[in-house]
Amino acid sequence: MSHASRRTVVLVQLPIPPLGPEPVRGNVPLAGAYLKLWAEKQGLGDAYDIQVFPGRDANTLGDRALVAELAARAPWMVGFTCYVWNIERTLWIAAELKRLRPAVKIVLGGPEITPDNAWVLDTPDYDFAVIGEGEQTFAALLESLRETTTVGRRSLPLLGGSGFGAIAGLYVPPSSGPRYDPALRPAFRTPLPDLTALGSPYLAGILDARDERMLLLETARGCVFKCKFCYYPKSYDKQYYLAPDLVRAALRHARDRGAKEVFLLDPTLNQRKDFADFLRLLGEENPGHGFSYFGELRAEGVTPETARLLRAANFTEVEVGLQSIDPDAMRLMDRKNNLKAFERGIRAMRDQGIRVKVDLIVGLPGDTSESVMRSFRYLRDGDLYSDVQVFNLAILPGTAFRHEAAELGLRFQPRPPYYLLETPTLKRTQLFELMYQAQELFAVEFDAAPPPAVEFDSSDGVERVWRVDLDATREQRPPADRRAQAFTIWFTAACFERHTARAAACVRRVLTADPFTTLQIVFDASATECGTLAQSVTSGLLEAITATAFERPTYLDKYYALQSGRTNGAKRLVVVLSAAHRAELDPDWLDAIGSAAAIVWRGLPADDQNAEMEPFEYAWPV
Repeated sequence: MSHASRRTVVLVQLPIPPLGPEPVRGNVPLAGAYLKLWAEKQGLGDAYDIQVFPGRDANTLGDRALVAELAARAPWMVGFTCYVWNIERTLWIAAELKRLRPAVKIVLGGPEITPDNAWVLDTPDYDFAVIGEGEQTFAALLESLRETTTVGRRSLPLLGGSGFGAIAGLYVPPSSGPRYDPALRPAFRTPLPDLTALGSPYLAGILDARDERMLLLETARGCVFKCKFCYYPKSYDKQYYLAPDLVRAALRHARDRGAKEVFLLDPTLNQRKDFADFLRLLGEENPGHGFSYFGELRAEGVTPETARLLRAANFTEVEVGLQSIDPDAMRLMDRKNNLKAFERGIRAMRDQGIRVKVDLIVGLPGDTSESVMRSFRYLRDGDLYSDVQVFNLAILPGTAFRHEAAELGLRFQPRPPYYLLETPTLKRTQLFELMYQAQELFAVEFDAAPPPAVEFDSSDGVERVWRVDLDATREQRPPADRRAQAFTIWFTAACFERHTARAAACVRRVLTADPFTTLQIVFDASATECGTLAQSVTSGLLEAITATAFERPTYLDKYYALQSGRTNGAKRLVVVLSAAHRAELDPDWLDAIGSAAAIVWRGLPADDQNAEMEPFEYAWPV
């Protein structure tokens, strides 16, 4: 096939939804880059123009703009890497893309694509689903499709059950009837014999560590641990490693391209038997500490010498999973914690100046309010952390906990993030209270919302704000195909309460076009007379707009559902007031508004020592 007639294949990875307008970082499309690398190594580049969708577009564009950008590439196939945070948005974009280009083939892969994730596999707008490690399966699919001359779901049965059905790891939904059929579960895809055969997408020029000045490095696949809350071990029957010379070459690329961070993606960094030698290699390739390393490991295996090697290589931070110290919880999640060894490892790393982020999970089977609080106090009283992350248990598809949920009496959200709602020993109110207690005990707000955005830059051609004068008779919206994922509606009016219905209609129009947007809704009352503010910005107005904004909850909305005091999520209300009125306004009115919206004081210097701020208050020095 000539290069001119090659079929365009676009591989997309959507980011974790941002909490605010700050640029998304870390959404490097590594999975898509690996798929492209392996497919081209199999000689498929002559038949397919495989493109990794640019991170800057995936991280910036709103839903409708993403669909337009993908459609403009005239793809023959689009593949999506699906995670818990992007699967619902991915499926919406796939459906819209099918509507515009009915013949396009949609391929789903990633951790969300598991044999038991029925709600995903039952959706109508995909053609193939890759289960498990994806490189070989994706290449085999492209090879099977190489000689076909027709496209679209109608042609799929003609391509042969023996052809597609014989591809290990590939789920092909029935052409009629329910899309999810457990009987069609594909054979297990045996992983690649080693990562060296796959190589590095950075060294192949597919990815560049200069982007975001960051390199993601996978030196191992497979995990020796079988924790029941995790799906990762299900895809691998042993551990697979990248050859040391390729590790060195990737790190030299990072150094040459000016990377400042190297994230090691290995599931448990110190599960490898040659860990000390591996750390020495990392140190040798980072002689001037031009970049810092970050990785996840088990503290139990860290000795003072290991900690010294970690610091010598320039590990500035590591993440350590503890999850729980309760014996029943540890037994039920099939994870043993040696607490004495854990303490020695944590202290050894902290003595070397390495920041240690420790993870705990709330809601594990077997845990009670009392045992969870014991885990909290164990960390705090022992000073066994630099930072703490406390997560609600997610009953993820494909995990042992998902399989055993009925037996264990676990109730959980049916859609992402699949948060646990109740166990036989923990009620939902107790889960709320435990998250509140964690934040109080550790003096931290988990996933704190950033300050409201009050200034916007559209110099890149992407629209980030729609300014609406509610007193005017007409309004002009920025085109949906040019809007950013993080978007703001900025309302002005003499009296907002009078325009509640119209403001709600504006919010609904934006969310209809871009349902997964991170939306900031601003009521700018900074020019309103002090005496009329309470009649203009009312609790009823904010309640009505909040109800409209949450008519269709998305991932971030549900993510915050079990966090005490967090009514926002992907949508946030903001009221802008003049700092000149601050001393005159009724504190009860301010508290009522602050319970539903952030309050921004226009003209208040950020360093005003006399301004005692509530958590919902922010300064906007003008």
